[in-house]
Amino acid sequence: MDCLFDPGKLISATLIDDTITDDQTSVDDAGCNYRLRPLSSNDHAHGYMDLLSQLTKTGNVTRLMFTTTFDSMRKDSGTYFIIVIEDTVKKCIVATGSLIIEKKFIHQCGHRGRIEDIVVHSDYRGKRFGKIIVQRLIALSRVLKCYKISLECKDSNVSWYSSMGFVREPGNSNFMQMRLIEDDEEPSP
Repeated sequence: MDCLFDPGKLISATLIDDTITDDQTSVDDAGCNYRLRPLSSNDHAHGYMDLLSQLTKTGNVTRLMFTTTFDSMRKDSGTYFIIVIEDTVKKCIVATGSLIIEKKFIHQCGHRGRIEDIVVHSDYRGKRFGKIIVQRLIALSRVLKCYKISLECKDSNVSWYSSMGFVREPGNSNFMQMRLIEDDEEPSP
């Protein structure tokens, strides 16, 4: 399988993930119908873009566009860590999340992680897959020695992320953006 990043890093994150308990659905158990793994170059064919479209507008991403972006991300080693949960019976992607690493000069040239694009397929919600994805990305950020991780979310999701340890930073709770392309516009090639 052609993975976005070394699966060994995800295995290391699994080993230090202190949120795994015996009484919960696990995507790490042998014989489980779900598998947590890095994004693969074949995941366009396994419904990855359809899954992302449940989160936001994706546009018409062709197989070639997907592969070109995937290869670009993989070449930028140490920056993009996208994980997925695959239904191994139906061979489709049912949940995903991204950890993007920013290399900094501050904090002794440290790394800051940004968690983005957390989505669980509507048919698979209620199985804790969202929480599993976020918690594994938190563990992965520890493996990658990030000094801080952050995310942006809708107001309605603040308490859910807070339940996993995220807090609004006092005096720095503002999120500002500037959209350079409107949602209904397609970027030029």
